[in-house]
Amino acid sequence: MTKHKVFSKKAKTNLTHLYLNDKNMTKINTIYPTKNILVLYLHNNQISKIEKLNAFAHLTHLYLQWNNLRKIENLDSLKNLKQLYLGYNKISRLENLGNLKKLEQVHIERQQLDGAVRFDFDPECICALANHLKVLNIKKLKLTNIDALEPLWKLEILLASENNFKSTDDITPVISALYSLRVLDLQGSAAQRDVHYREKVTAAAGHKLLLLDGKMISQSTRNFIKNFQTVKLEKQRRASEKPKTAENSKSSFDCTSERSSGSGFVDPFSAVLPATSLFQVSTRRPVCTRVLRKPIKSPLLTKTMSANFCDEMTFRSNELHPAGAVVMLQGKEIKAGVPVYKEKLRAHRKIQSLPTIDH
Repeated sequence: MTKHKVFSKKAKTNLTHLYLNDKNMTKINTIYPTKNILVLYLHNNQISKIEKLNAFAHLTHLYLQWNNLRKIENLDSLKNLKQLYLGYNKISRLENLGNLKKLEQVHIERQQLDGAVRFDFDPECICALANHLKVLNIKKLKLTNIDALEPLWKLEILLASENNFKSTDDITPVISALYSLRVLDLQGSAAQRDVHYREKVTAAAGHKLLLLDGKMISQSTRNFIKNFQTVKLEKQRRASEKPKTAENSKSSFDCTSERSSGSGFVDPFSAVLPATSLFQVSTRRPVCTRVLRKPIKSPLLTKTMSANFCDEMTFRSNELHPAGAVVMLQGKEIKAGVPVYKEKLRAHRKIQSLPTIDH
């Protein structure tokens, strides 16, 4: 009677793959030769707890899908483990993997959880995996965001389809932090219906992303992203310059309370004026021209004077000050910023006939 190859002497030294799947096992036994086992298949059984794996010191691949597992535990002894398959169980938390320094792939998709139970990630576990985890499969876990995955800077493949991401805003901030990401699958989520979904996700992921939702990133998409980012940067630049422009405009046209405190101060820049040429304001070296169309209110007279500027006021940007301008009043120059008394103005007879504006 021949012995089974698993128990033969030759098997003890040469066996590297052990197939124990589909055996209706409820527990993990250690009666098998384990010295050189690299790959252990335990999927499609009735195992409810991970235990008795200390003897598999050289194990690199562990398959535990389609069991009744509720918790990840007792794996610290598997120092050489590279790939872990835990899909289709009842696990509600990714945890207790911090001591597996060679772990590169974790597949924990499609957990059979009750309606009230939400799958989550242990922050300490994620941080411990950050330096070596390359593949993460979290399909159909009813996730609404992936914020917990932000530390995984070495992650290259993220399979997160059939989750509950409502918009690209739920995922793009984290995707932008996954610097090594090359393959991303988000199929089956509401986020796919967003306008320019592919462009936004690709822009967040960066130039290293090659495959999105099973499709290669086209060159036209990359060109669109490049142009989009250029326009966005230009808008940001212009927005940052607006406060400076407003401040410069204010300093050029508005008299400060300190300078306008004098009762006889001519204030030709206190407002924008309409288009009849009684007053004309100019600088010595004009740089640009603006059209001003609001009535001026001068504190110069007892009654508020309704005056008109010409259509165009020529000024030098950032350098013009009321004291540096010249006011042409009835053909005579009056330097703004110099107190002018009412008696001098009354000499100009036409001023008396100007209509008044009630405040």
